[in-house]
Amino acid sequence: MRRSTLYVLLALLGFGGMSASSVGPRCTEPKDEGEEGEEGKAKLLKYFYDPRLQYCVPFFYKGEGGNSNRFDSDKDCVKACSPKTAEIYPDEDEVCSLPKDEGACFAILPMYYYDNKEKICRMFLYGGCRGNGNRFGSREDCQNLCLARSGRLLGAADLPNPDEKTVDAGLIVGVLGGIVFAGAVISAIVVFVLQKKSKKAKRKPVPTSDIEMK
Repeated sequence: MRRSTLYVLLALLGFGGMSASSVGPRCTEPKDEGEEGEEGKAKLLKYFYDPRLQYCVPFFYKGEGGNSNRFDSDKDCVKACSPKTAEIYPDEDEVCSLPKDEGACFAILPMYYYDNKEKICRMFLYGGCRGNGNRFGSREDCQNLCLARSGRLLGAADLPNPDEKTVDAGLIVGVLGGIVFAGAVISAIVVFVLQKKSKKAKRKPVPTSDIEMK
């Protein structure tokens, strides 16, 4: 019994190691933000594959240089590097069968997914990384792929949009969240500076010339 358990563990470890080693050399290069170009500092959203985490991570590219572990989208990165490509981004309309996945990271991006139960495209807020292929930048893109699959594309324009008000609310939440975060950071800096000045004032030595000699 113990031997069989040991063999199972070794097999699992061997499988995991084989998956990691099967990643191409391009995907094992470290994140490289590149260098600033002559036109100044650029911030281009890109993705790199982290073999330790085994998923693609967003970063800002400066515009020039860097290495080949840099992709324009999470999908391109996963297809080039991840052993879970078929699971995360299956071919064609198979993505419509995947469950909604809000992903990870801390962004608030309005996206759409196909709801298999309601048979319509719904809005959700995407975190900015990970997730799966059932994610579209617009309701129309979602309908063009997933409603065509179910033969309902011709009547897509007449379908009610239950998220019409939610889209505006999602954008407002994203903007307000950014403002609140920026305000909190600025407030913390101001408080820190004032406290530092107050401490310096308390510790300021009295000049000897001001002491009255008796």
